[in-house]
Amino acid sequence: MSLQYSSLESNRFNLRILRGSLTKLEPYELLRTIVDERADVAIFRLPASQQHQLFQLSMLPFPVIIADTLVSFDCDLREFPAQPLRNTRLVIHHATVADTAVLEELVDLSFKDYRTHYNSNPLFDPKLVLAGYKEWALSCLQPGDKRVCFLFYLDGQAVAYATVEVHATYGEGIIFGARPNVPFKNLYVDLLNYTKQYMWDQGLKRVRATTQIQNHGVQRAWVRMGFVPARSHCTVHINAMLNKQMVDAAPPAASTL
Repeated sequence: MSLQYSSLESNRFNLRILRGSLTKLEPYELLRTIVDERADVAIFRLPASQQHQLFQLSMLPFPVIIADTLVSFDCDLREFPAQPLRNTRLVIHHATVADTAVLEELVDLSFKDYRTHYNSNPLFDPKLVLAGYKEWALSCLQPGDKRVCFLFYLDGQAVAYATVEVHATYGEGIIFGARPNVPFKNLYVDLLNYTKQYMWDQGLKRVRATTQIQNHGVQRAWVRMGFVPARSHCTVHINAMLNKQMVDAAPPAASTL
C-alpha cells in the first residue's frame, strides 16, 4: 500500500492527509493504513483501466469521493518538432525569484476558476486550493532545480507563463496559464512550441502533458500538435477524519499561573 503522509498538503489544509498511487484496490489493506495513520483524508490515484474496482470502496465506513480523472498525453519531438512562435512580438524571460509577484498575479488570474480534484472535496477551502497551485508554480523559480518557469511578455506586460520539469528521458509541462482576454491568437500554442524547443535543446526526445478529462480545449490543442493519449487515472478521496476527531475531542490543556 503506497500511501504516505503528505506534510505539504497536511500543513496547508490543517488536516492529516495521505497521498499515493495504487495499481489495484485492496479495501481492507487501505482501511488498515487509514486507521493506523489516523488519516483525515486519503488521496490516491488508480489507473482508469482499473476503475471497475471502485465499487469495493463501498465496503469502507468512510465517505468516498471520485474526485477527478486525469489524462496524460505524450509527444515524440522527432516526429512533431517545435514550430516557430506565431506571435513574434512575444518576449520570453526565464523567471527567477525576483519574478515572484508577477507569477503570483498570473496564477491568481488563470487558476481562480479552475476546478481540480481538491474542489470536489468540501473539506478543502477553495482559497487554500488556489494557494497550493500558486505555491507549486513558485517552486519552479528556485535555482538549481530541474523545474523552470518561463514568463511571456507583450509590450512590457507579462501575459502568460509556463512551468516545466526536465526528467531523465522526457520533459513535462506542469502549470501553464495566461492573463484573461489577451488579444493574442494561438498564445497557448506558442507556450507549447516554446516548451517543445526548450526540451529538445536539453537533449530530450519526448514531452508529456497532463490535465483533467474535462479540459477539452487543451486536449484539442495537444492533438493538433502531435500529442497522443498515453495514460489515465482516477483520483479518489476518502474522508476518514480520524485525526481531526481525536484532536477536537481532546480535553483542553490545564492552564498555569
